[in-house]
Amino acid sequence: MNLFKSKSPKFEHLRKKWVARHKETSQNFIEKHARHIAATSLGGLMLMSTPGMSVSTHSANTLTQEEGKILASSSKNALLASELVDKLPKDVAKLTPEQDEIIVGLIKKDLGIEVKAEIDSKRLNRTFGVIGGEQHLYRYPGDTVNTHARDAQDWAMYGSSGIAPGLGAWGYFAPSKEAMTQDLEQRERYYLAVQTFLSPGFAEKVGEYRDFYKFRKMLVINPKTGQAVVAVIGDAGPAEWTGKHLGGSPEVMHELGLAEGPRKGPVLYYFVDDPENKVPLGPVKLTEEAI
Repeated sequence: MNLFKSKSPKFEHLRKKWVARHKETSQNFIEKHARHIAATSLGGLMLMSTPGMSVSTHSANTLTQEEGKILASSSKNALLASELVDKLPKDVAKLTPEQDEIIVGLIKKDLGIEVKAEIDSKRLNRTFGVIGGEQHLYRYPGDTVNTHARDAQDWAMYGSSGIAPGLGAWGYFAPSKEAMTQDLEQRERYYLAVQTFLSPGFAEKVGEYRDFYKFRKMLVINPKTGQAVVAVIGDAGPAEWTGKHLGGSPEVMHELGLAEGPRKGPVLYYFVDDPENKVPLGPVKLTEEAI
């Protein structure tokens, strides 16, 4: 019996369960199978990721058109992760210009976002480093951690992160609560703390570099899963002695799949080349239907 062509209720249940499970990138799946994804067919991808399903190689090669379309809509983020497997060093080290060029090309191809390692002759000290979780930032005078949550679910997910004792590198996001806008809320929600002070040339042109980095958009990617988020530089740090190279807001860490456990991990991060401000802040989740 060919399960791929079966219309039985049992198969329909398995098919619908598979579709639901693959609406978003699965971190555990990518970590275990990224190398295999790059070398196998879409039919193999379905076999690996559907519990209890076992069919012959011949069956996998005779997918119906409808089933093939479902498989083709798998996350572009997962595709990016599979293509990054052999492009990065095993240890979190600085990338060469050649490595940056290859990765920038993959990001544009898979995620459709223009990024650069350098803009206006300015670049960070690295594009591959360890990110750690940060707290919320004060958005305006009198702000509290309680007001950051938009609803009960939001509070349950991010409320326990607390709020930093001091202001971000650029001070308050707004002069008052009344002056807060949705754009400013998004900046605090998706912010990064970046080691701007280690940029080549920073010490010689502090003012110029400060203005360049203020709320500069960046794309951050978890290379193990392909999970990606667009954020702004909202603070400076962390200190070199921490062993971390940048920090992410509670929401950024969540979207990268790094909000649990040690709350840190290796990431790629590049400037978003967006002079017309068309790229929205927040998670980048693409499927075939969204392209």
